Amino acid sequence: MICFCEELDYEEYGLGGKVVILESKETILQAYGLKSDRYLELAGIDTRLLTMFYKSMMPGIDWFIVVYDYKQFCSDPEVKEAIIWHELGHIENPVEKGQLSVESEIRCDELAIMRGYKEGMKRVLDMTKKMARALNNQLLDDMTSERLMRITG
Repeated sequence: MICFCEELDYEEYGLGGKVVILESKETILQAYGLKSDRYLELAGIDTRLLTMFYKSMMPGIDWFIVVYDYKQFCSDPEVKEAIIWHELGHIENPVEKGQLSVESEIRCDELAIMRGYKEGMKRVLDMTKKMARALNNQLLDDMTSERLMRITG
């Protein structure tokens, strides 16, 4: 079941369209190629990292930020806002499904930092690094290291 959780304030976020945060465990598990949420528990993955940004096909909504667990996503306001700003960065810096672009990710990180969430973005990237190592994902580890180097200078 898909749950609409929050509509972002267009003035606060400077949006040119309507952005809704929704919770969908099934969408996230499918997008990340996981059959069960048990794998997340076993690997110790912080579910706040499991977000997706989609252009909407639904009338009246322009974009979706899809989160795995909305309550957990909101548990740390600094991390939540860093993730939201990063995801909003994908409006101007899209990354198509199946593609990787460390430069686009860095530009999105920079938007979160510009909006005042440097510490939150650093925590997100530290958690991502930990997740990459738990998953033994060298590409994610390398990309995250590069992103961390760019924001910590």
